[in-house]
Amino acid sequence: MKKLIGLALPLMLLAACGSEEADSAGTGNSLEEVVVEINTPQTVEQTGEVVLSATVTQGDKAVEDADEVVYEVWESGHRDSSEMIEAEHTGDGVYEAETAFEEEGVYLIQAHTSARRLHVMPKQEITVGNPDPASVEPDDSDDAEGMDKMGDHSGH
Repeated sequence: MKKLIGLALPLMLLAACGSEEADSAGTGNSLEEVVVEINTPQTVEQTGEVVLSATVTQGDKAVEDADEVVYEVWESGHRDSSEMIEAEHTGDGVYEAETAFEEEGVYLIQAHTSARRLHVMPKQEITVGNPDPASVEPDDSDDAEGMDKMGDHSGH
């Protein structure tokens, strides 16, 4: 009987430890969402240089150590000819890059952001100048299309 109790006690202790880990696995240190807010205005009066800007936060703190922020820029309806522009950290969780819009039109920017083992891809439309509404093609591209262009950037 003593041998049986001697074997049962360690097994019960192991079982108790295992159930505590299982119970706390989903409630412990969960990853807090990384939020990317695009700061670039939705309307630009004329063609030319534009600063692409986004603020990256997690909880109430600025993310100063994002692995990567890459802006994908394309004219509405023409994602197949998008351009990838790597951003630089400028401080306070802000990541910026510059691009030039040569023609009036409706463009989209998507901030492909990898930070703290998460990937976020917010998208925003930008109207440049006063484009003729009849000339603007609708954009029905899938966000996965931009991931194909990440190329060397996808390793982060």
